[in-house]
Amino acid sequence: MLGSVAGDRGRGRNYVYGAAKGALAIFAQGLRGRLAKSNVHVMTVKLGTVDTRMTWGREGALLAIPPARAADLTYAAYRKTREVVYVPWFWRFIMAVIRLIPERHFKRVKF
Repeated sequence: MLGSVAGDRGRGRNYVYGAAKGALAIFAQGLRGRLAKSNVHVMTVKLGTVDTRMTWGREGALLAIPPARAADLTYAAYRKTREVVYVPWFWRFIMAVIRLIPERHFKRVKF
């Protein structure tokens, strides 16, 4: 399932999108549990910024990757039967830091 790093932390700027992606990640987690004995692989891909028409000119463009690269990384993770993967990999660390920021401070940050 294709998710987003936006689902890891609620932001005032895109909270509906983030909530949908967060719900998708939790759904995939439950589905993995449900299908664990069935030998069905359910993978959650938490995409960072992908350089598409939708993201053209937006903040974070320095961290954007081409769609073909995102697809290659997703396929490589699938072949390794990963359960949750951040694409590209460095978003795992960025989001770990962001999740550590207390909400009272995080809600003041504009990004």
